[in-house]
Amino acid sequence: MDYLERSVREYEKEYETLRKYQIMDREDADFGGYYSKDFGVVAENCGGAAAKPMVLYFCQKSRYYKDPEALRCAEGLIEHLINHLHSDGTIDYFACNFHSAPDTAFVALALAKPAKLIDAGTQEEKVLKEKLFYLLKRMGDGMVVEGFHTPNHRWVISAALALIHSLIPDESYLERIGQYLAEGIDCNEDGEFAERSAGGYNEINNRALLILAQELEKTELLEFVRRNLKMMPVFYHTDFSIFTENSKRQDKGTAPYAEKYAYQYLLCGYALKDERLRAIGVSLLKECMENGRRFPLAVEDLMLFPEAFGNLPEPAGRELFEVDRLLKESGLLRLSRKGLNLWAVEGQPSFLFLKKGDIDFYIKGGISFFNCRHLLMENIRADGNGYEMEYEGTGKYYQPFGEYQGTSDWWEMDQAARRTTGHISVKVNVTVTPVEDGYDIRIHTSGCPASTIRFELGVVPNVLIKGGGFRIPASAGGTLIAERGELCLFDGKDTVCIGPAFAANDVINGLFGAVPASGQRFNIFFNDVTNFDRCLSIRVK
Repeated sequence: MDYLERSVREYEKEYETLRKYQIMDREDADFGGYYSKDFGVVAENCGGAAAKPMVLYFCQKSRYYKDPEALRCAEGLIEHLINHLHSDGTIDYFACNFHSAPDTAFVALALAKPAKLIDAGTQEEKVLKEKLFYLLKRMGDGMVVEGFHTPNHRWVISAALALIHSLIPDESYLERIGQYLAEGIDCNEDGEFAERSAGGYNEINNRALLILAQELEKTELLEFVRRNLKMMPVFYHTDFSIFTENSKRQDKGTAPYAEKYAYQYLLCGYALKDERLRAIGVSLLKECMENGRRFPLAVEDLMLFPEAFGNLPEPAGRELFEVDRLLKESGLLRLSRKGLNLWAVEGQPSFLFLKKGDIDFYIKGGISFFNCRHLLMENIRADGNGYEMEYEGTGKYYQPFGEYQGTSDWWEMDQAARRTTGHISVKVNVTVTPVEDGYDIRIHTSGCPASTIRFELGVVPNVLIKGGGFRIPASAGGTLIAERGELCLFDGKDTVCIGPAFAANDVINGLFGAVPASGQRFNIFFNDVTNFDRCLSIRVK
């Protein structure tokens, strides 16, 4: 397949839509920008938009090659950006960030690669280049001065400065990049970045580090990219959607597809001569095209680095999804049996997530014990043939100071200095043992008796739930207390069975401060009272 031609067709469709909504009346205050029904006219969006007509104009495979209208469209968008720069060279992210160097960097990244394709052979092309380079220089100067507010911004700003430096050399850009790189790359031994954002910012970090490696010949940065890309199959479902429940960013709970990483697998694999990485990249492209999703390779990347996208290996096989791996530093476990993927996550109420096909459910632990409301599992570790994790909730009572504390205001008192008594605890140990066709989940509790514990299975809607004598279509917000026997989840193709169920009580709502049952899932409850020792069997049938 001609990947360049495929990507060009995508760009052409976007450009044709853009032209319909671009404002080309020079008397209009929004001249050069374009209207979006979701955002109105927003300067920040003009960078990515301008890349499309600019690249198409200089690409011989495009029907808009050397088309004056495409050039005018790009020039208008660039002018709009120039007119909306602050005096310090930054722009705003319209929703929340102002005078934002990181958002300026995202715009600069969208423009700087296409800038490398400009062949200013005509006067009109020279005018475009002059305006674009003026814009990039002002943005670069702004990014040198202003700061950031999330970890990935450091690498995004550095990558943008590196690209601008390759076009408009400036030692201050290199000095600023050096300041950021001196902090060290926030990629742990598992391959995870600080934000743990498999659905979003891992890709952004990788892309930025690839640019820095290319533009500044810092090839040592490629190893961080490789480390992350080798880790990423831990998060892939069999349809290449991405598990995101451990993310610290806004992609948490979403299920984006992994083809956004294809470029990185192919380019990093080529640079490091790692054919395994390239094979995974080919798999992502194949899955994307077979399912009609947007083609993920950018025209400018294909034009600038054609050697990375030729002589590709065969795609990686289905063994790519048969992953058993504990990411100790990241507090995440991934197991796979018979296509049933399991993730265990530390430190949050929903601690087990399982998915096979369209069968998708989590297990959330709730407790009523002093101020403890959720079973926040910690310390996932290997244990014999399985993996163990644990939770300990503690309760205590405060004693009086016995003397005046210099204030009668409760909030001004040093409450941590009070003596405490009556210390008591509840411990919960969960062991996950993989077997040939699924998993055994053992739950053992100890400590204070008579504490109510509930396990909430949040099942994705439209799955059929079958039990002894009943069939229930799972509906959003529905509730079932399972007293005994086995429950089976059926999606029309696959079946996953869970049991035996138990219901020592009918408690489904936690006390004040507890996260309520999901309104987007069908909620099945298994309930008990400490102390108990139970085993759940989860099997693919």
